[in-house]
Amino acid sequence: MLLFKRKQHASKEVEETVSQTAIETIQQENDDLLDKIEALKLDVSELTAENQRLAEQLTRSKYQRSLIKTSMGLGVLVISYGILNLINEDSRYTAIFLLIEAAFMFMMLRGDDK
Repeated sequence: MLLFKRKQHASKEVEETVSQTAIETIQQENDDLLDKIEALKLDVSELTAENQRLAEQLTRSKYQRSLIKTSMGLGVLVISYGILNLINEDSRYTAIFLLIEAAFMFMMLRGDDK
């Protein structure tokens, strides 16, 4: 009877050692997964900040581009007016030419925004 109890006690110790090792392994895997989750959270926050920065830069770029196009259009209108005055074009035709040119530039600027 005593021999049987020793074997039973020894098998319990082996099971406890195995279960303790399994618990430690699972705990280590859990810690690794938590570290990976934290790294992914950090990556997501960095990417969100980068996305916001690029969106702001794109907004500024669109505004700057439309401002440049508008100033170029006004410059072309001034040059056209100067050329029409230089060749002594009739004033009523000058106004019509400039209005047509301004409408065309306005439509082109609006088309680029979409």
